[in-house]
Amino acid sequence: MAKATAPSMPTPRQIQDAFEAVRALHPGARIVSVGPDGVKFDYADGTAAPGQATTTDKRAPIAWT
Repeated sequence: MAKATAPSMPTPRQIQDAFEAVRALHPGARIVSVGPDGVKFDYADGTAAPGQATTTDKRAPIAWT
């Protein structure tokens, strides 16, 4: 039986593409970590995207309408 392969890290190009996409939606976004599970971002002002209301409970979903 073949051994399962370990998850791979994102390539520099994938990281850059993800960063550009997130920055287009939220200019204050910063990369927090990069790992096999992907790129994680932090939003300096606590909102998910410009113009959306923030909630006090970070686990609460934000409406996309």
